[in-house]
Amino acid sequence: MCMNIRISQQGATLAETVVIIAIVALLVVVVGLPFLRFRQQQALQNTTNAVIAVLNEARTKTLAAVNNTTYSVRLESDRVILFSGTTYNSADSTNQITIYESPITAQWNLQPTPGTTNVISFTRLTGATTNSGTITLSIPGGATRTVTIDLPGTITRS
Repeated sequence: MCMNIRISQQGATLAETVVIIAIVALLVVVVGLPFLRFRQQQALQNTTNAVIAVLNEARTKTLAAVNNTTYSVRLESDRVILFSGTTYNSADSTNQITIYESPITAQWNLQPTPGTTNVISFTRLTGATTNSGTITLSIPGGATRTVTIDLPGTITRS
């Protein structure tokens, strides 16, 4: 008994390929964009927590008189730096640098002269600061978190 089996070797047509590419692109948009937004919101929350933690550490170390000095925090658009003393020295090996998660950026408005100071220092006996104000962390698309430091040195978020 002899059987002739024909095997067809046809490829996908151009129309079928275009439909498959369109379906894959639609799935990427439907699933990918919400995931990206969720990831950015998480980065914003994590960075806000990190900034608050650095500010609290500077205040706590100052109140505890660690190394018999005060501690300060320098704000930059992409990082926050904990350092000893009130004058920032970028070459000091004891500086603790915390880089914001991507794509977070920061702006600040600190008193007594808004826009001219980016250092928050705490007083040894009280934990107070003369540089009160706000730090605004943001992601592309407009979502923001605000960290507020008041004159007694209390740190809050909104």
